[in-house]
Amino acid sequence: MTQGTGSQQLVRIATAYAASLAFGVTFLVATMAGVDGATALWRSAMAIVIACVIGRLLVTPVVNVVLSALARDEAEREKVNSEDRS
Repeated sequence: MTQGTGSQQLVRIATAYAASLAFGVTFLVATMAGVDGATALWRSAMAIVIACVIGRLLVTPVVNVVLSALARDEAEREKVNSEDRS
C-alpha cells in the first residue's frame, strides 16, 4: 500500500501521542525520584526525541497494515452486499 495523506496524518498523530506519553512518564518518574527540575526536563526532552524517531519508524508499518485490513474488509463487505442485491 502506498502511503497517502490520510495514513501520513495517522502516523503523525500516533507518533505525537507516543512522544507525549514518553515525555510525561519520563518527567513524572524523574520528578518522583527526586531529580532536579532542569534534569527532569532534559531527560524528558531526550525521551521525546527518541520516541519521535522510533515511533515514526514503528508506527508507519502498523498504520499501513491496519488501513490495508480495513480496505480489504470494506471491499469484501461491498462484494457481499452487491451479491445480495443480485
